[in-house]
Amino acid sequence: MRKKRGAGCVPFGYDTDDKDSNYVIPNEEHLEVFQSVVESVVVNSINYREGAEWISYKTGRPLSGRGLQKHIDINYGKRNSSERLGHQSRILSER
Repeated sequence: MRKKRGAGCVPFGYDTDDKDSNYVIPNEEHLEVFQSVVESVVVNSINYREGAEWISYKTGRPLSGRGLQKHIDINYGKRNSSERLGHQSRILSER
């Protein structure tokens, strides 16, 4: 499923559509690695820098620890917020 590309760079886990550079298409392999690392960071198994290095190693696409932190803060809440703590307990209960 393709989606319209914003003004900035291509989001992590997506590639530019070959037919129309104004759209991006998901890269399932990158998104899978990204999601597993995000969950590990959210439950404090690894830190942002380790997560970013692991993502870069597995996908070959660079990502900084700060970039990973920004994504997590936007989508899961800040580290000590109750919003993230609720998500953390849900992830742990699924294991």
